[in-house]
Amino acid sequence: MNIRPGTDTPRDGFERFLTHLEGQGVLRPEASQRARNGRASTDHPADTVLIELGLARESDLARHMAAFLGLAEARIDTGALDPALIDRAGLSFLDTHQILPLEMTDDALVVAVADPFATDGAEILGYSFDRPVELRVCPRSRILDALRMLSGQDTAPPPTPRAATPEDGDGEDLERLQDIAREAPVIRFVTQVIQTAVDRGATDLHIEPRADHVCIRMRCDGMLDVVETVPRAMLPGIATRIKILARLNIAERRMPQDGRMRATVRGQEIDLRVSILPSVHGESFVLRILDRSGVALTLDALGYAPEAAAHLRQLARVPNGIILVTGPTGSGKTTTLYSVLRERQSDDVKIFTVEDPVEYRLDGITQLQVEPAIDLTFARALRSVLRHDPDIILVGEIRDRDTAQIAIQAALTGHLVFSTLHTNSAAGALTRLVDMGIDDYLIGATIRAVVAQRLLRKTCDACGGDGCARCHDTGFAGRTVTYEVMEVTREIAARIGTGATEADLEALAAARGVTPMAAHAEGLARRGVTALEEVRRVLDRARSGGDVGD
Repeated sequence: MNIRPGTDTPRDGFERFLTHLEGQGVLRPEASQRARNGRASTDHPADTVLIELGLARESDLARHMAAFLGLAEARIDTGALDPALIDRAGLSFLDTHQILPLEMTDDALVVAVADPFATDGAEILGYSFDRPVELRVCPRSRILDALRMLSGQDTAPPPTPRAATPEDGDGEDLERLQDIAREAPVIRFVTQVIQTAVDRGATDLHIEPRADHVCIRMRCDGMLDVVETVPRAMLPGIATRIKILARLNIAERRMPQDGRMRATVRGQEIDLRVSILPSVHGESFVLRILDRSGVALTLDALGYAPEAAAHLRQLARVPNGIILVTGPTGSGKTTTLYSVLRERQSDDVKIFTVEDPVEYRLDGITQLQVEPAIDLTFARALRSVLRHDPDIILVGEIRDRDTAQIAIQAALTGHLVFSTLHTNSAAGALTRLVDMGIDDYLIGATIRAVVAQRLLRKTCDACGGDGCARCHDTGFAGRTVTYEVMEVTREIAARIGTGATEADLEALAAARGVTPMAAHAEGLARRGVTALEEVRRVLDRARSGGDVGD
């Protein structure tokens, strides 16, 4: 049996691949040497070494390997796999070698592999099926997920530990790689659930003690789902491990605590915000996953229609004033603002952000994180930023009258300010500022526009909403934005100081051509982008002001 031409790589293929990555500017020579030493010392697979040393992200690595070897990347759809093919290969064998046969034709057996430099398992399959083998490169996590689903297991695959940082030396590299197979159960469990949450694209990980067990839930696409339960006896160890990682007081169990931690998942550094709350059954943990590496910071990718995106770009180029984005927590407000900021970024524009926490890191933008523990509040940080000659300022959230007043002062002195508010509609932002005690004439003079938005789950492209392996039988995969964009015209500004209610301002905006969010969302449902029940779930009819679906 022979591996198909173009995939028969010598044993020094990994060495040549490292040289290739250096030539592409992906790895520095010292990083290649670390990978070389790690593989020689442990004999771990090529992808494991590079990922666990923090030298490459898993998805990027698969792409680089495929390009280097002239192979295609695998697209695994468990629903399309041939059960007879899997049974004949044997799940035990496939799990041992962590490979997956995708299809068999008269000419070849197509096999997904994570390490195309190690072909022993694929060659054995080729001999067994009497076919030449065509390799397809695939991230190891996807192969393991597929094997787990095929075997009917509900638990995640054995995790890999936190990778070493680029500053670690060869000794630490070797120790970290050797630890993959021998970490303590609690450490392994915490690593596992974080890894699973990141793999699933979760925004929040909940660890909740119950009377007789600990419940693990994850919020994916806005929905909270139970993914695992563990014995209550594990709670003290889990709590201590998370507190250590977040640098919190491990002895404190009676008071709430908040902190931050960082983990490396498949070669990618992930920031997490940790919140601990005592409950009657023990400490409850919520880890907010601030993984923004896979988020496309463009208005088009978020789901804004071309005309709406063009409108926002036009508003973002006004010389001064305030542009607000409103919505509940998790509605994508910061992502929208950063998408606009990224388009404004240039050498002749000075941009500052003041956030809690900094959710995206962009070159060319000066970003400041507030620290309430040392009294570095939004208001105090914003005052300091104004002394650094900014053109554009992003304030993560206007939470109080003091911050609102400084933002207004910045707008009045020639700056363009972007910020967010937690209100249910665009018009509600204006009445909220009035409730904060801001003079109505200042609101009318500085607020240029308000964008209200929500995120709706999108109908799964693979199954059309019926439910499949890709969407975990939910019928939905991914999310898109629904919105309303209200410019503060002179007429609207004049009404702010006359006691106009939120409903009055909404009616005035609608009369001037603003499409209400409820109507926009219903249009998405009619076009099959989402489902009407999803629109009803997300847009509370009593608060949205629209009769969705009626």
